[in-house]
Amino acid sequence: MLQNDAVRTLQYDSEIRVAQQPNPSEPRVYDSHISITSQPRAEIPRIPLPVPIATVTGSRTFIPLSGYDCLADLPSVHIEQSFELNAALTGVSSENRYVVRSPLNDAIFAASESSTESNRLIWGAGRPFQMHLLDKTHQEALVFRKKLALGSLCCQPKCLEIWVPPGNVLGRVVQSPTFMQPEFFIEDGNTGQPVFCVEGPANSGFCCFCLPRECYFRINSGGSMRASIDHKWMASKSQYTTNIYFSDPKLTAKERALILGSAFLLEYLYFQTRL
Repeated sequence: MLQNDAVRTLQYDSEIRVAQQPNPSEPRVYDSHISITSQPRAEIPRIPLPVPIATVTGSRTFIPLSGYDCLADLPSVHIEQSFELNAALTGVSSENRYVVRSPLNDAIFAASESSTESNRLIWGAGRPFQMHLLDKTHQEALVFRKKLALGSLCCQPKCLEIWVPPGNVLGRVVQSPTFMQPEFFIEDGNTGQPVFCVEGPANSGFCCFCLPRECYFRINSGGSMRASIDHKWMASKSQYTTNIYFSDPKLTAKERALILGSAFLLEYLYFQTRL
């Protein structure tokens, strides 16, 4: 058996010609029949998500091709923050960690903040950061990027960009300069046109002030409500959660990803510890 394997190996090696250093006066000649079957790719294809994710979270069976496609057909998602004992004892804010869950309590994304210790200590919730969302295949599905914007400055607009790896802008969430209630616009990354309008509680005073711990945001488009975001106390888990309800079942996975990004921006602006 080993002899046969060795023979086959030798036969295979005889078909591969290793080029020697060519003579400067003679061109390099390849005498073997070499056929190129594939070209190198700049992007590595994503590992497909497990099939059970698609079958239990939606009304139809499909295999997501990219990370945020698993948001399709979900009636709601719930954002839970993971608290660290070190941050609670020292009072110094650490990099936040979140888990995005489906209505069946299945973890869809694991979100982790990337920021510097100095920015967290000096700027608080207004700090710049990157939020990396990993799916169940441990691949980046979405990246949220926020620039420096202090919550105490109403004249400074807050903005969060939603990116799809390796470097495509999916959209942006931009604050509108209003004073009677918080208002944001969700813009498409390709056209830059507003897609949704996020409206906070009416008559809540200046939009830069802290809102109550439990509040409600409407997401409108074309004069109708498409989704909603609320921040409530969950007695079963003894913590506050940010909940997104997709009232329009025709929302695409891209639109749901943009709404998810707006929920993270609201989390930092109104429900985190501020200066």
